[in-house]
Amino acid sequence: MSTVLDCSMGEGGGSVIRISVALAAANSSPLKLTNIRSNRSNPGLRAQHLESIDALRQLSGFEIFGAKMGSKEVSIRQYGKRRNEATVKINTAGSISLVAQAVQYYALNKETEIKLNIQGGATHGKWAPSIEFITNVTFKILEKMNKIIDVKIDRHGFFPKGGAQSYFMFHPHDKILPLNLTEKGVLEEIHVFSTASSHLKKRNVAERQIDSFVKLAKSTVDTVHHINYVDSVSPGTGLTVVNKYSTGTLKGCFVQGERSLTAENIGKICWKQWENFEQNSAAVDIHTADQLIVPMALAEGSSAITTARLTNHTKTNIELIQKFTQAVFNVNKENGRYLISVKQP
Repeated sequence: MSTVLDCSMGEGGGSVIRISVALAAANSSPLKLTNIRSNRSNPGLRAQHLESIDALRQLSGFEIFGAKMGSKEVSIRQYGKRRNEATVKINTAGSISLVAQAVQYYALNKETEIKLNIQGGATHGKWAPSIEFITNVTFKILEKMNKIIDVKIDRHGFFPKGGAQSYFMFHPHDKILPLNLTEKGVLEEIHVFSTASSHLKKRNVAERQIDSFVKLAKSTVDTVHHINYVDSVSPGTGLTVVNKYSTGTLKGCFVQGERSLTAENIGKICWKQWENFEQNSAAVDIHTADQLIVPMALAEGSSAITTARLTNHTKTNIELIQKFTQAVFNVNKENGRYLISVKQP
């Protein structure tokens, strides 16, 4: 019997699709999704959702019915032969990070090596973490849980054309270890990743972004500059900042470049985000927190993190994961931050 999931739950976005299809695929469970992104201005499945589903289809061998642009309802059933490699093509500037995220959730349930080849899409896109963010924050925290993920970028992609070329390797694991990141500790190092297309090199856009951030941050700790001019189909840029703390935790922020923003403004916007998460005592930034809900639920043992506030994504992911696992979540506000804990029954 299929699990029927109303995708208008919570914030009703793409994370509901990625998590539910990934966990159903990992367990070979039939699944029916209804009201997909029904409360959005462009409802139904978009390109990156379809490619996420297709990657999971290739890996787990399911048949899917109703999957097309704008679909508000799809069904998954009749699982076939599993594979360890998937290739998808994104013809838009959809985020490769979000497609990889769906496979990441699937891979947490699998102890085999999994390869993902993504042709097209954006390494620095709208409403999604940059490639530097997921590799230097999300994936580094997952390493603490015994899941190692390697990334190779042959070509970067920016809005509006995308055109990236990327490879993800999800290494096998014995078990997913519990995570305990509740104390931030002392800031020890800042890494600033300024990435820009080669079209912008003559204007020193990458350098100007970093200079703007550094001047405003006025930090006394070591700040490592990563300036990277890259080949891409269309001009674009992005600025990612990652903080490393004495407890081993990491916090980050990302600002995508836009035509209406100067390099100096990008640095300023990023600084405002950085100042906000640096000033609070939480161990995990609000965007990473929602990405850790599924790994925490699948870990063997009890896990806990603290974050400055609960985003709608985080609330939705907590509600959703409890429909697929027996993990029990508790959320408590203490000392101006939220403690998210989970234990297995």
